[in-house]
Amino acid sequence: MTDTAQALPAETGRLADIATASDAFKAFVSEEPIKERDRDERGRFAPKEQEEIQVEEPEEGAEAEYDAETDEGEEAADEAQPDPVDMPASWNKEKAELWEALPPDAQAYIAEREGERDRAVNAKFQEAANARKATEAQLVEANANRDRFAQLSDVLLSAYQFNEPNPRDYGAGTGNYNREGYDLAVAAFRENVQFVQQIQQQREQIAAQQQREEQEAARAAFETVEEIGRPKLLEAVPDIADNAKAPAILNAIVEYAISQGIPESVFTENADSISSAELLLAWKASEYDKIKGAQAKVKETPAPKPATPSARPGVATSRSASRQATLRKAQDRLATSGSIDDAAAVFKLLG
Repeated sequence: MTDTAQALPAETGRLADIATASDAFKAFVSEEPIKERDRDERGRFAPKEQEEIQVEEPEEGAEAEYDAETDEGEEAADEAQPDPVDMPASWNKEKAELWEALPPDAQAYIAEREGERDRAVNAKFQEAANARKATEAQLVEANANRDRFAQLSDVLLSAYQFNEPNPRDYGAGTGNYNREGYDLAVAAFRENVQFVQQIQQQREQIAAQQQREEQEAARAAFETVEEIGRPKLLEAVPDIADNAKAPAILNAIVEYAISQGIPESVFTENADSISSAELLLAWKASEYDKIKGAQAKVKETPAPKPATPSARPGVATSRSASRQATLRKAQDRLATSGSIDDAAAVFKLLG
């Protein structure tokens, strides 16, 4: 059943007119602006009781409800979408585009598997490191016990001096021979000899083991020095890596070192212990002496003669004059630079 719009009574119209006149009078006597009253659908003023009621704006219908549901769905989808994952360190930088093209779920799975692998590898490394430390600690303790045994065995062997029993000491040939005592002494002597032999054998084994360890330590130290010195030697003297040229270069270095007072036995008896750093120092010293010798020869060379007039066109310059001019230029370069190459050029022209 629908409601039919009813006409307002006349009293309501008169009240509206009175309210309008009252508002106009208030506006005339007051400096404050009077807020205009709200009107109804037909343009008439609404009663004051209705103005105090806050009327909510009507919803926009199904469209507004649809928009709200759509926004909620988009927010839920955004929340469900995982954040991008950083590319694992094991991936090459060239694969960055491929990584970015992967879905976030795939990135997360790969990153998780990479992390599990890294953790497993790190755990294995840590386990190996712990085992190595434990083994090293046991080795240190064993070596300490071995060294103490070696010291005690040396003291024991030096103090444990005894002679084989003599039958005469037990009355042999006197008619009062203590054969039983002699036999017991011989048995004890043999036990002592066997014990001393065992100690000596163990001591020799320990000495051999200690010697091997010292040699291994010396070899490790030598290799550590070679890791630094060998590349520097090859950089300064690259021809030393050539099997055809190396013998002559090494012989020249050895001859120079011997001429400077180093015993020849150092190179004949301990050739394997000569490091690349020592060879490099000897080679640099020999090259320095060559440069100084070349500079001294340049100073001793008499002043060049005045330049001869330039040859006329078609007239050949003598070979000696050309060689002398080339030598002077080479000497001037050597005096200015002091380099090995310039010294070698002077030596070549003087030869």
